[in-house]
Amino acid sequence: MRLRREMKNIVGIGIAAAALFGGFATAATLSDATVRSHAAVARRAAAEGMALLKNEGVLPLPRGSRVALFNLAGEYHPGGGGSSKVKPVRVVDIPGGLKEAGFSVDPESRETAVVVLGRSSTEGNDCSEAAWELSVKERESLAKVKSDGYGRVVVVCNCGHAINLGPLADDPAVGAILWTWFPGGEGGAAVGDVLSGKVSPSGRLTATFARSLADYPTHATFHAYRGVVPYEEGVFVGYRYFETIPGAKEKVVYPFGHGLSYSTFTVTPGGVSFGGDEITVATTVSNTGTDPARRSVLCYSSARGGEAEHPAIELRAYAKTRIIAPGESETLRLVFPKRDLAYFDDEGVHAGAWVLDKGTYDILVGGSVRDVVKAGSFEVGKPEVLEAPGIRLAADRLARRLHADGTYSGTPVAYQSRPGLEPNPKLPAKAVENPAVTLYDVAAGKATIDEVLDQMTLKEMLFLLYGHPKVDPHGTGSIGALEKFGISAVQTCDGPAGIRRSVESTYFPCAALLAGTFDPVLLREVGEALGDEAAETDFDVLLAPGLCIHRHPLCGRNFEYFGEDPLVAGVSAREYVLGVQSRGVGATVKHFAGNNREETRRYEQDVVGERAFREIYLRGFERAVKEARPWAVMSAYNGVNGYNCGENYGLITGILRGEWGFDGLVMTDWHTTVPLWREVAAGNDVKMPDDCEGTYMKFVKKDLGPSQAEFAISRNFLAVASVRESASRVCRFVMKSRRFRRELESLAAKDRSASKAAE
Repeated sequence: MRLRREMKNIVGIGIAAAALFGGFATAATLSDATVRSHAAVARRAAAEGMALLKNEGVLPLPRGSRVALFNLAGEYHPGGGGSSKVKPVRVVDIPGGLKEAGFSVDPESRETAVVVLGRSSTEGNDCSEAAWELSVKERESLAKVKSDGYGRVVVVCNCGHAINLGPLADDPAVGAILWTWFPGGEGGAAVGDVLSGKVSPSGRLTATFARSLADYPTHATFHAYRGVVPYEEGVFVGYRYFETIPGAKEKVVYPFGHGLSYSTFTVTPGGVSFGGDEITVATTVSNTGTDPARRSVLCYSSARGGEAEHPAIELRAYAKTRIIAPGESETLRLVFPKRDLAYFDDEGVHAGAWVLDKGTYDILVGGSVRDVVKAGSFEVGKPEVLEAPGIRLAADRLARRLHADGTYSGTPVAYQSRPGLEPNPKLPAKAVENPAVTLYDVAAGKATIDEVLDQMTLKEMLFLLYGHPKVDPHGTGSIGALEKFGISAVQTCDGPAGIRRSVESTYFPCAALLAGTFDPVLLREVGEALGDEAAETDFDVLLAPGLCIHRHPLCGRNFEYFGEDPLVAGVSAREYVLGVQSRGVGATVKHFAGNNREETRRYEQDVVGERAFREIYLRGFERAVKEARPWAVMSAYNGVNGYNCGENYGLITGILRGEWGFDGLVMTDWHTTVPLWREVAAGNDVKMPDDCEGTYMKFVKKDLGPSQAEFAISRNFLAVASVRESASRVCRFVMKSRRFRRELESLAAKDRSASKAAE
């Protein structure tokens, strides 16, 4: 009971003092200039990311056309539920967007039928198999539209997950299909821009759309196992499966990278050059059509003749032109490192190493995986080991894995052990009331973080290692909040598609649509806008972006992730993070790693080969971490090969910190079920609260928090050095925040005023 009272006092004093000292913004309203500017960015991004999947000469519609609208979606879906939910400044739905584009919405007209299909999607739930198929109502309505003799039939898909588009693709009466994902608050206006021809579509699919759910290799185990999910497909995920496994190509309706334009282009490769560790492909794009338009170019590799099996084709780089006028050209330079061609050997003679396999490597450029031309090729005479980090996530229960010929074989191996613990040092037994140095002194160069930590008791250091109630009523909780040491209460906020709070913010398109722009520059611009809004509303850290992989089309959070390809995920997340953090606001890449099913995320254990996990599920994170240096990483709920992600030493300390050099903060997702001490021992710094209220008491009740951590330390399960290291990272994290810098400047101003008064 005494410990409980002491911790409650620390919580109360820390939060109250931080709120009193730093001050927190109430529900600030965005400025008119911000609203206008960001609405334009959101609208442009939505139009750029929508994918025109089919067009039999129907689009664009003539200006001033009369349109009969069949809104079978029932309601417009600007975004998904959960952390992506935003209270928008403005929402333009599809009927409003058609009117804004100059169309006359006339139910009596037989000129053009625009049929809107919709599917909702949300965090915490996966999508039903029924939602994959066209409903009875949708089929009956489409049949009536066809029988009523409309001159044009356009289907607009406002969906958060893939659906069965086979019947629409095969139906000659359906003249056009526009895939919009969740396009945000300006999405209806963007639909009007595309249908009217104001914007020539240039978006592409970042996931493969097959004819049936059973065609996906992941479907058999997606719902079948509630506790353990074997990733038997290995590296053959998405297009890597459909383009490699015999007989799978025929099961695809629309391949990865598919997307049409109102213009036509030729893509002419200028050859492949090799300089040091980089491969460069110069490609000229010429507009041979009649409309000014943009064109993305995707560069792939195809390896053959090596010791290991490889997917038939893999994305390596991409870029996008400016708007090219008819008859004009632009040359793009696509560059990628040789290391990207390496595979991770987890079962062969080079086990535990990244290996550039021997054989022939063809370099291909074009659009979708089905629309490419050969740019060049090169030979590797013998396997080359590039790095040898070792096995860290061994899958000893993965009974079998898929091979390129469609057969399976088993590959059991053993777990790696963790290192032993060092003896625990003595710590101050009694808390000091007035510390000699604080984090403000560290910022001023007068002290070190170690000197601040030297003054803390174990309880005070542990206090830094879990999230606290939200001080701002519209946030998601705070980190730090120990004011007597100058440690501010850093405020976090959801932000995948906009600043999630009780007053209005810009509702941006979902991640799957943003990635479909294949435009890194635009992703950076969206990140900058999100960072601006977070700063304007006084939040320090956004809990975004998410970059898990679309392993199965019915994952309820696919809309919040960038797609099925790790390069697309990594590049998109990198630009998003760089944009957000350029505004002095931190970004948090999540959910690290393998959060590919929502309903069972809190207790699911994924069993996956280390090659597949590193090449598919971790590679996007690796790029974002190394190239954008996010302030934080959020560990996922699910387990990987025996350990929940937040307690997975091989994942967090071995790969994220050891191999990738990440020195930022690692936080859990909200309300994890693993004890705090096991997470800290793995290198996870902060356990975040569940409902941000009564945090410590919930820990005590569930035996997950500081008291259990102290017991673990007494039994030498947890090292004090690990607690101290995490506390140090929390301090560095806090010092980056706008809130800390503002408080530091406030102190400096007071000191200047006091000095002037003393004169």
